Amino acid sequence: MVPVVVRIALPSLAHGPVETEHSGIREIGNEAGRTPGAIQLHVGQPNFPTPKHIGEAGKRAIDDGKTFYTHTQGLITLREKLVAKLERVNGIRVTPDRIACTPGGVGAIAAVFAAVLEPGDEVLLPDPGWPNTRIMLSWTNTRGVFYPCPPESGFIPDLDGLETLITPRTKLLLINSPSNPTGAVYPRPVIERLIEIAQRHNLWLLSDECYDQILLDAEWTSPASIAPDDARIASVFTFSKTYSMTGWRLGYVAGSAELIDTVTKVLESNSSCVSTITQVAGEAALSGPQDCVREMNEAYLRRREAVVDILREADLFISEPKGAFYCMADVSPSGIGSRDFAFKLLRERGVSVAPGSAFGQVAKGAVRISLASSDQDLREGVGRLANYVRELA
Repeated sequence: MVPVVVRIALPSLAHGPVETEHSGIREIGNEAGRTPGAIQLHVGQPNFPTPKHIGEAGKRAIDDGKTFYTHTQGLITLREKLVAKLERVNGIRVTPDRIACTPGGVGAIAAVFAAVLEPGDEVLLPDPGWPNTRIMLSWTNTRGVFYPCPPESGFIPDLDGLETLITPRTKLLLINSPSNPTGAVYPRPVIERLIEIAQRHNLWLLSDECYDQILLDAEWTSPASIAPDDARIASVFTFSKTYSMTGWRLGYVAGSAELIDTVTKVLESNSSCVSTITQVAGEAALSGPQDCVREMNEAYLRRREAVVDILREADLFISEPKGAFYCMADVSPSGIGSRDFAFKLLRERGVSVAPGSAFGQVAKGAVRISLASSDQDLREGVGRLANYVRELA
């Protein structure tokens, strides 16, 4: 007897996440991972190992049996160290109860989204901007409204244009400086006006400062240091970039007591707490030698100079990055869109870069190059990119 197969229709999936696109960075990264010998210039991950003293602290945590739950907001000893770091580096004064540790910086941004947004709200996001925040719109059932950061201004936001986008539905303004993907660092007057706009329109101001300690030749001012009593401001940071700890997954958010209490409820529901081992390693990062941070920044500055020189010579230069570890390159002379260009460059020349279209409309004729790659890979990879554009033009 032939068995009868009964086909049962499954319940539907949530339409928002189903219909949204994957990150364009991950898309090219997955292809690069399947390409033997590819020079990978797409990924926002330092090519340096996690500093030895941090790794050793994590190992000791395992040996010492520190493998159980912590408070959802994180170890009190870690948060006390973060209080000191925030005041010393960022000029932000908070108490431990106003800090929540999260699974990476992305976990902090997602938790704030979940804590303050309701279906139908509008969120102001930078263009170009990190694609993961666009994905978050799909499960918060909110609408992204994208304010331009034009290349002719060094990718600094067009504040007049931004303000025209605000409606009664606007709830949150997200800013990112130093910027991923452009490397722009917003000057203090720009930050002051962004604060004023948020105050006048009563918006949450979410400041993504995940690259706060990667400054090449600029100074960064945290909004919360300018307006310390403004409870609208939430500041997000991560250990991933500063200490080359991308796989450890440790970020944190600082804000008002009421906001952090609500953020903590979100975290209780989705992660309980960050790995205790990771938190102990984070303490070592903060209290240990900081030479590693300076040495990595020196390398990024050296690499920026080399990449900018190649791009200038090839007439593909757009703007000199002032922070983070990215540089945008103009590939519009190739005559094809940035996504198609990125995949053709990988398949035909063995170099992966992030397509500008992954970050929005403003950079759709550009690609992002990661300065977190080795000096040799950058010289070779950017050289191949320049030659390829020339061949296609």
